[in-house]
Amino acid sequence: MHVGVIPDGNRRYAEQKEISRRKAYKNAKQTVKHVTRSLKDYSEDVDSITFYLLSEENLKRDEEELETLFDLLEGNIDEIGEFLDEKEYSVNWASTNPEALPQYLKDKLADIEQKYSRGSKTVNLLISYSGKQDILEASKKLEDKGLEHTEENFSECLEIHDDIDFVIRTGDNPERECISGFPIWNSSYAEFYHIRKNFPSVSTDDVREALDHFKSLRRKKGE
Repeated sequence: MHVGVIPDGNRRYAEQKEISRRKAYKNAKQTVKHVTRSLKDYSEDVDSITFYLLSEENLKRDEEELETLFDLLEGNIDEIGEFLDEKEYSVNWASTNPEALPQYLKDKLADIEQKYSRGSKTVNLLISYSGKQDILEASKKLEDKGLEHTEENFSECLEIHDDIDFVIRTGDNPERECISGFPIWNSSYAEFYHIRKNFPSVSTDDVREALDHFKSLRRKKGE
């Protein structure tokens, strides 16, 4: 079972709590840990988790906010060992525009990918990523490699190769039901669940409730 997470609402959380965005993002960093633990502890069926941490569109934010985000992402990566076993999990960094990231962050991501490369389960970190761009680049790779145009070959050319079964989006804005550039191809038949809380406020119980909802569904995938 592959679960995707779209952690929306960090800036609204800061406004509501009357705290700095940096503090909100620090709280969100802890929530990433809680959500990961909840997903992997609640069900052995969860063998892949994809976090949409930074979209290409997010890179249009002001320089000060981006520096904060980059610093906290680096810190989050440093703390992965607190909640992931390197013998059980592999970490995959997926990006459609890595050139936009600072070198120190890219080096850190490369190091963590190398350290966490033996596990049978996977955590994908989408950083500077766009679902549309991923499809465009995969199409070009398919042509460059001279591969037959099949779903399997196309999937292998994407940043993430396997299908996503369940997408959890957070955020208290009822008008935000979109996937915001999340992997489009992989999510073709994914079930969607909205936790109506801003990401730093999401609890373990919220994640368990989402998983209970998914387990209650009869998935037909268009059949």
